[in-house]
Amino acid sequence: MSEPVLNILLVDDEPHARERLERLIGELPYCEVVGSCGTGREALQCVNELSPSVVLLDIRMPGMSGIEAARHLAAVPSGPAVVFTTAYDEYAMEAFEAQAVGYLLKPVRKERLERALKQAGRLSAAQLKLLANVIGLRGLQRRSTGSSTPSAAPHRGPPRRGSSAWPSELV
Repeated sequence: MSEPVLNILLVDDEPHARERLERLIGELPYCEVVGSCGTGREALQCVNELSPSVVLLDIRMPGMSGIEAARHLAAVPSGPAVVFTTAYDEYAMEAFEAQAVGYLLKPVRKERLERALKQAGRLSAAQLKLLANVIGLRGLQRRSTGSSTPSAAPHRGPPRRGSSAWPSELV
């Protein structure tokens, strides 16, 4: 079974940095760059228009910084995962306080990028809970409409290890 595609937005004020990231991402079969821009404000607009699953975000940019943009993105209920790509290590604590899932120092190496993107692609506990609620609501809708499509039993606790309900990383 192939891995799901991660839709990625690149945000960096340096065009060469964006081009390098795009080349590295092009080597990863489960990733696709859906857009790129050069400022934090543009990033917010692009996220709204493109709905990427991951944003690779530089920190020091003109106007709105990457940290400030990440804080805005963290307030979006189903916002993208943020991985910072920067030349500065001193912003790591601030980055993770802004709910980043990764922090890569430039020049970004393919192996580290791949690891960070896989981490970003995993569902968070909040996303898993939301997914369980959506599935539960669909089951209730089927029962109330008399649909003959079988629905899952209501969730009564965490699935047992080894059951198909666990994400493959946990089995």
